[in-house]
Amino acid sequence: MAEDNLEDQAERQWAAGDFAAALALYLRAWTSWDDEVAEKILDLVHEWGDIDAALELISAAAEAGDAGAYEALADLLIQLDRPEDAVAALEQAARGGRDVTLWTAAVLADEVGDRTRAEEYYRRALAEKNPKALNDYGSFLSDDDERLDEAAELLRRAVDQGDTMAAGNLGRLLADQEEYEEALPWLRQALDAGHRSVLVVLGEAENATGAMEEAGRHLREALAEELSGAHFAYALHLVDGGAEKEAVAHYEAAIDKDEETNAYLNLALLHEDLEQWEQAERRYREAIDHQDEDAYVQYAQFLADRGRTERIGALLAEAMELDIDPEDIEEMQALAAEGRPVGA
Repeated sequence: MAEDNLEDQAERQWAAGDFAAALALYLRAWTSWDDEVAEKILDLVHEWGDIDAALELISAAAEAGDAGAYEALADLLIQLDRPEDAVAALEQAARGGRDVTLWTAAVLADEVGDRTRAEEYYRRALAEKNPKALNDYGSFLSDDDERLDEAAELLRRAVDQGDTMAAGNLGRLLADQEEYEEALPWLRQALDAGHRSVLVVLGEAENATGAMEEAGRHLREALAEELSGAHFAYALHLVDGGAEKEAVAHYEAAIDKDEETNAYLNLALLHEDLEQWEQAERRYREAIDHQDEDAYVQYAQFLADRGRTERIGALLAEAMELDIDPEDIEEMQALAAEGRPVGA
């Protein structure tokens, strides 16, 4: 029976309220964790609400010889915040002949937080000549500041083998190192290949290199596609272009939509530049509430400029409980001392 027929039958069973029958049909249609069936299974289980019954049904299908069901089980276990159990399910899927080496590596890295075991699986994927292994392993290593050169080499090899996604990841790595000129051709190559997710970092790199028109165009496209980080990047672009008042709304959207905590301090500084003192102070306090370490010395300077140095002492005491840059602490101490009476 064709997969689309299985899915159609599953949807009819779902609509009729027979969740177990629908789930069984979806398991038979399963191909991989990143296809529509996987999403439908998660949605079905959520609507069903009986997690134990769903786990029991999927486990029974897996133990009966459906190795793909172990993948569905792992996917559900990840959603249930049981990543180690998910890894065990993926190992069972692998024993059944399923190609899950890279997925297992990603779960170990991103969900379990075990980078040592994750690297073993990435290396295994390389040995298996998985076509995505160079890109995925390079992206994994790009999170390690001590291995950025190794990450870049893997990503370059992936690009040489035709992996256009790796071009985007290489561009991101270089942009993170503020090597914007070198990052641009890789990011543009990825965009030309259809990887729209690079729009934000491409706009940031163009902005940093002075290509303001291109940066604005790409960042507006990112906003239209609701890409994460677009509002924050576009706000920076607007400030650099002298449109400070317009930037305020995008910093606020970065907070509300992307939970970008760095935007609190940026907003505080922007409101201060606009001489909007109450708004500036509120955003400074919010930045500190979100433990933005850079906000402490900036807020202390703000208070000193307003002649309110008596409040810096309490702020300084709070900062000293955190791992604040010693130079910032010294600057705050100096600002606090400015308001003390002689001999105090």
